[in-house]
Amino acid sequence: MSSSETHHQNRFLTVSALLISLLTGCQPVPTPFAHTPGTGDPIITQRPDIAGITVKPITGLTKQQSDALSKAMVNAFMAMEIPAATTGENRHSKFINGTAKIAELAKNRSVIQIEWSLTDSLGKPIERHETRHRIISKLWTHPNSKSLLPWVKPTARIFARSILGARLDTQTGNQTSIPRLHVWPIDGIDEIRSTALKTAMERSLKSQKFPVLKGLDGAMLIIAGSVSLGPAREGKQPIEVNWVVLDAKGKQVGKLDQRNAIAVSTVKRGWQSLALIIAQNAAGGVSEIVNRLPPDSFPQRKKTRR
Repeated sequence: MSSSETHHQNRFLTVSALLISLLTGCQPVPTPFAHTPGTGDPIITQRPDIAGITVKPITGLTKQQSDALSKAMVNAFMAMEIPAATTGENRHSKFINGTAKIAELAKNRSVIQIEWSLTDSLGKPIERHETRHRIISKLWTHPNSKSLLPWVKPTARIFARSILGARLDTQTGNQTSIPRLHVWPIDGIDEIRSTALKTAMERSLKSQKFPVLKGLDGAMLIIAGSVSLGPAREGKQPIEVNWVVLDAKGKQVGKLDQRNAIAVSTVKRGWQSLALIIAQNAAGGVSEIVNRLPPDSFPQRKKTRR
């Protein structure tokens, strides 16, 4: 894909009775405003050849659980067109190791914490990432790589950026291929809501391992957003959120749209939580847009004289 505008369109999602009760009652869920990914996960075009990834068995699990989780990680990399396997290696291969710990909670609930590490062919650490997931007993008793894919995709994306970035830095001499971002104040809503959504977006982008700057100086890409609130009907209010990715010269290089209808009570009294849901889903889409841009799409904004 070229560096021309990338348009990700989020369609209306069917809101079930359960979702309505959650939004109007106790807690938010991450399904409203869900980002619909493109044909592949984050890849940088014009990237160098990659020797491949070997995913090692996950320690602390049964063989069936380890095999399913390792296979899920392989599939996550293959979806990004990065060669990966659970067996085989060469002198340029990189390795992924995982250590899992299961903790028992009250009311027969369990969580699993996985410490992932990416190393080079000599065992030198490149990147680490820790994830935590609630265990659903039915899925965990007979696990498969498809059901565990959501567990590993965020880690695979972070590691992919490190792998591609390291190779690109070596060839081009750039300090980094990960652009520094700045989030512009959100338009279309009052200052309090704008600040809440801007802050949530900054935090969500940081969780995607992007450097996020408070000011424009040094920013390579600018994330600008606007919110449109439609007229309420039958207790629900349509919300449309439009995000654009701009380079340092103000040229639009990508766009992401989110739409949904949310309970009026949530819009009025639960904006803080709603902003987090919007930002978390939008950050994934922005990450895909940015990662699909060639490295030379990030001209650095010159610092202003003071």
